[in-house]
Amino acid sequence: MDDAKIKFNESEVNFDNLSGVLISENTAESLVRCFLPDIVSFFESESGRKEFEEWDKDWEKLKEIV
Repeated sequence: MDDAKIKFNESEVNFDNLSGVLISENTAESLVRCFLPDIVSFFESESGRKEFEEWDKDWEKLKEIV
């Protein structure tokens, strides 16, 4: 398995922007295969649908402001 490579300057660590985190395509695909089934299950559930509806309403309001 490929190791994740992290490049950063200690004085400029910013966790809001992870563009400095480099992973291989194979590693990214493995992560997607691991998490995607749970994400799909959540959004197919009643609570997931409600959560998405709330997010969608908030997103529509934000788009009106911008």
